[in-house]
Amino acid sequence: MDSSVVVLGRILDAATEEFGHKGFSGAKVDAIARRAGVNKAGLYYHVGTKEKLYEAVLLRLFGQVAGALERAVPADADPRQGFAGLTGALADLFGRLPMLPRIMAMEMASGGATMPEAAMAEFRRIFAVTLTILERGRTAGLLRPAEPVFVHLTLVGTLVVYSLSKPLRRRFAAAARDLGLRLDLPLAEAAAFLADTIARGLSVDAAPGEEHHATS
Repeated sequence: MDSSVVVLGRILDAATEEFGHKGFSGAKVDAIARRAGVNKAGLYYHVGTKEKLYEAVLLRLFGQVAGALERAVPADADPRQGFAGLTGALADLFGRLPMLPRIMAMEMASGGATMPEAAMAEFRRIFAVTLTILERGRTAGLLRPAEPVFVHLTLVGTLVVYSLSKPLRRRFAAAARDLGLRLDLPLAEAAAFLADTIARGLSVDAAPGEEHHATS
């Protein structure tokens, strides 16, 4: 493999850690360079400014998310099973890339204040997976119409929060022991629960009493 590609990979890995822990404003180029094992001149040579570095990190992360979701929800799949593919892929990504949900949460909280326009195209691909599931399900008569934004944020946002809440859930476990709560369930179980809940709620054969809660 080209040595420059290896160095760039190290820089992006280091930058992902720094931005994930400290956000764009708090991240330091010096710290990223040290973590990557290069000097600042080398970092600027391979990537450019701090803004360009952040853009490269987001493009790589969001590109991985978009690609994984697109592969997890093939065009010929039952739309009702698409939710499980989407949440399962996200749970796997969050497990392998722990800085991903942190950076996603920071961007949500800031209103995308530091998100470069180039990253919006990858973000659009991510949202399109949810939209496609809903449209295919409605066209096939399997899913009732629903507001895509609500569905997408329910699935993605809940998994982001559950992933990031792990340290807090651990602390709360002792105080809530008498409540019998299971606070250490793996992210994959949360993903399966979400997918099943949304699929059942939007299914055309949902019980009459469930319909009011599922429609937008």
